[in-house]
Amino acid sequence: MVVANMTTLYEIWRKLIKQEVHMRVGLVRHYKVIDHTTNYWMSSKDFTDWITQYNTADIYLQNKITTHQNWERCYSSDMIRAIRTAESIYNGDLIITDLLREIEIGPLFQSNHKLHINMWLIFGRLGWFFKHRSQENKTSTFIRAKKLLDTIEGRGDREVLIVSHGAFMTLLRRELLRRGYKGDRFTKPINGKIYTYMKEF
Repeated sequence: MVVANMTTLYEIWRKLIKQEVHMRVGLVRHYKVIDHTTNYWMSSKDFTDWITQYNTADIYLQNKITTHQNWERCYSSDMIRAIRTAESIYNGDLIITDLLREIEIGPLFQSNHKLHINMWLIFGRLGWFFKHRSQENKTSTFIRAKKLLDTIEGRGDREVLIVSHGAFMTLLRRELLRRGYKGDRFTKPINGKIYTYMKEF
């Protein structure tokens, strides 16, 4: 009877410890950007100008996230749309880093011929995937994701919120899964939604 009780107490203790020793990561794509574009048919120069405008645009704050999670730390991209989003979600001091920037995009080729903006965006991402010189270096992008998560895990925080961007979040999710985290699925993350991943130690 005593042995049985000791075994039961041990199992309860082990489960409690297991629950406490974990790391939870929340990924958030910034709130939707206020887009003042009036003509979506663009030359390569128009597309470059649009990217500049988009990177400096404000965001919609009408439907702010309410999170009941007790996040210990919040990391944010240094791009204004991410910082503004992080400030609206997290009350403490932000850790702002360029490691969380969106994957840079530009016109795959130079042309005065006007294409729809969606075509420029698709061409740009395909260019990045196939390592075209017009886009951010793909290897460097993956290194950014790994370096960021190495830094976070090295600090030992257990509840970490990360505010970043759509394309880069897909790499962060991939790296989290590679490291043994389990959590939400997404193809294209929704603006202003927290996707949660947890790893038990």
